[in-house]
Amino acid sequence: MENLCTGTLEEILKRLEVRDLIRCKSVCKSWLSFISSSVFIKSHLKYSYHNDRNNVDIAHRRIAISIHPDYLMYRCYKIGEQFFNFNERYLLGSCNGLICISPRCNEVVVINPLTREARNVPNPQIPETEFVCWGFGYDSIKDDYKIVLGFRKGENCTCFQMFSLRSKVWKVIGEVNHAFISTAGILCKGMLHWVAYNSLSKQKDVIISFHLMDEEFSKIRQPDDAYQFYFGRLRTSICLGIIEDCLCMFDPSFLPPCKVWAMKDFKKQSWEVVGDVCENGHDAVHGIRLLTNYTQYEGPLIYETLYCHSRAFLWGPLYVESLVSPHSLETEEEESSNEES
Repeated sequence: MENLCTGTLEEILKRLEVRDLIRCKSVCKSWLSFISSSVFIKSHLKYSYHNDRNNVDIAHRRIAISIHPDYLMYRCYKIGEQFFNFNERYLLGSCNGLICISPRCNEVVVINPLTREARNVPNPQIPETEFVCWGFGYDSIKDDYKIVLGFRKGENCTCFQMFSLRSKVWKVIGEVNHAFISTAGILCKGMLHWVAYNSLSKQKDVIISFHLMDEEFSKIRQPDDAYQFYFGRLRTSICLGIIEDCLCMFDPSFLPPCKVWAMKDFKKQSWEVVGDVCENGHDAVHGIRLLTNYTQYEGPLIYETLYCHSRAFLWGPLYVESLVSPHSLETEEEESSNEES
């Protein structure tokens, strides 16, 4: 083992699952240091993404909040004997193996459910009101994870604040003159996406996008044939999700949805109907325990993986197994400060 070169060791270890890598840390100090290094963590994350995309057994890997059947809540979906909650109140998003959760009103925590690391986020400085929309994603330019929360400010105005895990501060990022239909922002192509409308305008509902790198809002038009398809239905029947790494729109009242529009080209904002008939394929849906205190909990957070039709969980955030720590940016800042001093 000691004679293995770094490159060979990396090629071997990056193919292991996170649970196995955690056990490998106890082999020796050099392995602990190597597996904990940011270089290896990024290499393992990249391999995990590639491996999931080329997995012929599953279409996507997703994360979902799991609750006890006795506490069945609005918009729960049952597979076998397990219930998953799609009220979207608690799961703010998932990115690079990190999951952003709100266990209580206006409280936010970022966790890695496999390493069981948790980072409490300071409460945003807001009026005494609940946030109405949210999102979580990664800024690849600044190497930063960002939490976005929206608060209603009048009938047709939503004010947004953003928390940076690197800077550790909340800041106001702007207002959008729309009310939001969807709550959880769908992460796709480095942007968060929500469905919104303006009751004072005769225009169609739009998709509001927030670019995590530029920190700017933009609008995307819904497909014209989708507007005709949904005409006369409740606005809440319009939902966004991810399919084949593309932003998609569908009606969640059909399980699984039988008609899905996917945006294949973001630059042209061109929508395509994926199909009227649901194709074969299954998603791996990881159930995560809903807790009130993740920092003190020592048991496994992900405790069951179920497989369902790939169209049934389109709104579920994509998930990838990783060693990424919610404290990694804090550690980098401390190391940088020590080097400067």
